[in-house]
Amino acid sequence: MKTAAKKKKEKYETLRYKYNLFKNLMEAVPDVIYFKDKKGRLVMVNEAHAKGLGLKPEEIVGKTDFDFFPKDRAEKMSRDDLRVLNTGKPIIDKIERATRADGVDNYVSTTKIPRYDIKGNIVGLVGITRDITHRIQLVQLRDEKKKIEKRLQMLEELNKMKSDFISVVSHELRTPLAIMKGAVELISDGTAGPVNDKQRKLLQKTKDSIRRLRGIIDELLDLSRIEGAKLKLQYSLIDLKKLLEESSEFFTRSARGKGITLEYLMPQGEVNIFIDPERVNQVISNLIQNAIKFTEEGGRAKVELEIIGAKIRVGVIDTGAGIARENMEKLFEKFVQLDSSARVAKNGLGLGLSIAKELVEKHGGEIWVESKPGVGSRFYFTLPRFYSASPLEKNARERINSLLTDETLAYFVNIFIVNYDEFKKTVGFRYKRALEDLKNILSTVCSKVDLSTDQRPHIVMTDTKSGEYGILFPEIAEKEAAQICTLFKEEIDSYFKRNKVKKIFVNLSVLPYSLKDEPPVSQKMAGKLYIKKIYIGSEVRHFVRIPYKVNIEITVPEGKGGPFETLDISKGGISFISTIPLELNSKIEIMLDLPKVKKPFGAKARVAWVNEIETQEAKPRFKAGIEFIDLTEKDKMALSKAFTRIDK
Repeated sequence: MKTAAKKKKEKYETLRYKYNLFKNLMEAVPDVIYFKDKKGRLVMVNEAHAKGLGLKPEEIVGKTDFDFFPKDRAEKMSRDDLRVLNTGKPIIDKIERATRADGVDNYVSTTKIPRYDIKGNIVGLVGITRDITHRIQLVQLRDEKKKIEKRLQMLEELNKMKSDFISVVSHELRTPLAIMKGAVELISDGTAGPVNDKQRKLLQKTKDSIRRLRGIIDELLDLSRIEGAKLKLQYSLIDLKKLLEESSEFFTRSARGKGITLEYLMPQGEVNIFIDPERVNQVISNLIQNAIKFTEEGGRAKVELEIIGAKIRVGVIDTGAGIARENMEKLFEKFVQLDSSARVAKNGLGLGLSIAKELVEKHGGEIWVESKPGVGSRFYFTLPRFYSASPLEKNARERINSLLTDETLAYFVNIFIVNYDEFKKTVGFRYKRALEDLKNILSTVCSKVDLSTDQRPHIVMTDTKSGEYGILFPEIAEKEAAQICTLFKEEIDSYFKRNKVKKIFVNLSVLPYSLKDEPPVSQKMAGKLYIKKIYIGSEVRHFVRIPYKVNIEITVPEGKGGPFETLDISKGGISFISTIPLELNSKIEIMLDLPKVKKPFGAKARVAWVNEIETQEAKPRFKAGIEFIDLTEKDKMALSKAFTRIDK
C-alpha cells in the first residue's frame, strides 16, 4: 500500500508536471494571454503580453489596463471585462481595430472567458488576444480584387461593345464609300460626259479624300479585329526581299515627289520567311509613309533589310523631324498623334503605329524606335527567321559522297521543322517521340514507292536538336522523287491533324545532286555535290487567295492553248487547271473577266509552278500557278477592285 507521504509526493509531481505544461504553453504561444481578477487587475500574463508592452511579466502583475493604454482604449476594454464578469457570458473572437502600446495600429481578435473558483463563483477572467492584421488585409485584398474584377468585366463588356460598334459602322461605311468611289471614277474617266480641267482637279481631290477615308475605315476594322481577338494571320513562305522590292517603285516615286531621296539596302540572295505577307507589308508601308511624311524636302530616307542570327530585321531610317524622348513610350499607343512639326498636316486617327505593333508582336517579333529631335528617326522591327537547314555537316557530306559514283544523279530529301521551338512547346514532353514518328513516316513512305536495290534510301542526317532529317536516294528519277515528296507531305499533314498539332511549318525540299550538268542555280557544297533547292509546296503565293472559278484565255509562246479553268485568284496571281504542261518560268499572257471591270483583264505573267494531277483519264492534266508581272497602276487598281468584290 502507498503511504500518505508517497501519495502526497505523487500528487505534487502531477501538479508540477501540469504547471510546467501550462508554463510552456504560456511562454510558447505568440498570442497575448492574461488573467485578471474582479477588479481588473492583471494576475498573470505570458511573455507575448509583456513583450508587446516592452516590459517583463512581473512588472505587469497587479496593474490594470489604465496603466498601459490610453484612457478611451482602457475604458473600452474595461467595459468588456465587466460584461463578462457580471453576466458570466464569454466574448468570443471579437474583432476590432486597436492601437498597441508602441502606437502601431493593428487588428486583433479577442476572446474573454469568466474564471470560477471551486464554489462556482466568478473570481476573474481569462483573456486571449491575437493579432489578425495580416488576415484582415487578405480579406480586404480579396474584397478589393472582387471589386476590381467586376469593374474589369464591365470595362471588357464596354470595350467589346465599342469594338462591335466600330466593326459594324466601318462595314456599313465601306459599301456607300465604294459606290462614291466608283461614281467619282466614272465621272473622272469621262464615262458620264466630258470633264474639264477644273472639274478633274476637284474630282482628284475627292478621290484622295475617299482614299484617306477608306484608310481610316480599314484601320478601325483592324483595331476591332485585334481587340476582339479575331485577327487571323495567313502565313505563307515568301521572299521578304522580293516583297519590299514590289512596292519600292511606288514609295521611291512618292518620296521623289516631295524632294526626298529614298534608297533600299538589301542583302544578297533570297530572304525566305514564313509570315502573313499582306500584314507585314502593312507594317512596312506605314513606317515608310511616316518617314516620307515627316521628312522635309531635300532629306533622305532608307529601308534596310538585314539577317541577324535567328531573326530578320527591317529598318526605316529618315532625316526627319525626330521624336522627343518623353514621347517615345506613348508613340505606339492607340489614337496617339505626335506631330513634331506644325508644317505637317495631321491625317488619320493615330492608329497606324499601334496596329503595326500588334501585327509585329502577333508574328512573334519586336518593334521599337530610336530618335533624336532635329536629327531623324530609326524605326526597326524584327521577325523570327524560319529558315531551311544550314549547309550539310562534314560527316553528312562524306556519307553522301561515298554513296555516289561519277555518273550518279541522286536526290537528297530534306525535312526540316522550321519553327522547332514552337513544335516542342505544342507537343510537350512527347516531342522526342514525335520526331521518331516522323522518322517512321519516312520509312513508311519509302516502302510505298517501288524502288530497286540501288535506289534504296539512306538516312544520312538525323538532327534531333534542330528537328531535321536528310535522306539520300541514289539512281532515282525526277518523277519518283516528286512522288516521294508528295507522299511525305500528305503523311506529315495527316500525322499533324491526327495529333492536333497546329501552326507547325515543315520545310520539305528536294535537292538534286548532278555530276553531269551543273544546274543554273547551284551551290557547290563538297567535291562532287551540286545543290539546287526546290521548296515543295511552292504553290504558296505572296497574297491571300480567294476561290474564283472562271474560264481564262492563255497565250503561250507556241500560241493559244486551253481550255483553262481557274481555281483561285489573288492580287499577285492565279492558279488553274491546264491540259498542257506549261514550262516553268516561261512568260505567258492571260485574259479573263473580272467582277465590276467592264473590259476583259489582260496581263503578262510568269509560270511559277506546275504539278501533274494523278487521273484515270487518258489525257494528262496539270495544276499550275502564275504570277503577274509588269502590271501598270491601272491594272493594279482594276485587280484590287475586282479582288475586293470577290472577297465580299
